[in-house]
Amino acid sequence: MKNLILFLLLLPILSASATWESVESPHFRVYYREGTADPVSILQIAEEFYAEMPQLTSRMSPGIIDIWVRDTQKAFQASIHAPIQDWAVGCAFPLSRRIVIQNPKHIALAKLQLVQVLRHEIAHVLFGQCTLKAVKEIPLWFVEGIAIYFADEWVPSRHGTLLKHIFSKSILPLQELERSFPRSQTGADLAYAESQDAVRWFVEVKGREALFDIIAKLHAGSNFNTAFEDVAGWDLATYDVRWRESLVERYRWASLFSNSYILWGGLGGLALLGYLVCWHRRRRYLNKLAQQEDTVDAFFKV
Repeated sequence: MKNLILFLLLLPILSASATWESVESPHFRVYYREGTADPVSILQIAEEFYAEMPQLTSRMSPGIIDIWVRDTQKAFQASIHAPIQDWAVGCAFPLSRRIVIQNPKHIALAKLQLVQVLRHEIAHVLFGQCTLKAVKEIPLWFVEGIAIYFADEWVPSRHGTLLKHIFSKSILPLQELERSFPRSQTGADLAYAESQDAVRWFVEVKGREALFDIIAKLHAGSNFNTAFEDVAGWDLATYDVRWRESLVERYRWASLFSNSYILWGGLGGLALLGYLVCWHRRRRYLNKLAQQEDTVDAFFKV
């Protein structure tokens, strides 16, 4: 009788767990509920990105990366077991090789692409697995910047956010983004935009291979500060200052046009200039016609 009661109590749990289905590829396993996602397309995106990252995957120990697709935002939040922003659509656990994403329909509603979300979270896992010996020391801005760079993300709103804060001189020092990002979506947007640009500028200045040189040193057990300084030639504080100085230089014209008064004033000036040029050309043409009319044709001369 006790066994029967226990079975009846566990029946809802067993029924719920039985609804999970899984599909596996050489490097990934997708867990999903029927009707929430196309697991084959998820595996295809994942494997294609995995193949693009031999510099990372070659340094990882063999193992499957699990991708869990949660059907609702509530279920997604519950499965994270950690504080996470309400607007987040994906979360990676690099040490356990686990990724949790929201239902692709919710990702689309958030005006994001499933491809970008998957590549971003997988990049976190690959990078984390490569740097297990130093993972806790790596600044958050670098972790997120790496994921954005490797995922080849392009989010136009981040560019606008960066420009706005460059213009208002409210860029956050990278030192403030080492351990955590702001909790608000506005603050987090700026943090992600800065992380993206900080890593992108590093690649512009030092080259893509320098990024992998840092990863190689971290993989070998070097701490982040030492690895970064050995490769970049600057300590983190100096890099922070130089990067912020570069923003003004690189985005000077863009920041000017981000000001609506300057933008519309400039457009108005261009319109006026165009009108004056057209008026001048028309005036010259009319004067030429008048001169031709005043000239007597040789045929009529007696």
